[in-house]
Amino acid sequence: MRRFFDMLPGTLPVKVVVLIAGLAVLLIALFFLFEWAGDLLDSGGVVGPS
Repeated sequence: MRRFFDMLPGTLPVKVVVLIAGLAVLLIALFFLFEWAGDLLDSGGVVGPS
């Protein structure tokens, strides 16, 4: 993990900003992946008595 952080371009503040931006993009992509998979796998049925 330390080697990956050291490979990032720029000074320490720039590295932190790049890392935070990368994590935000990763989390947003993960959210949309789960939304897509949930729509794909959802049967549309109801659980329990209706």
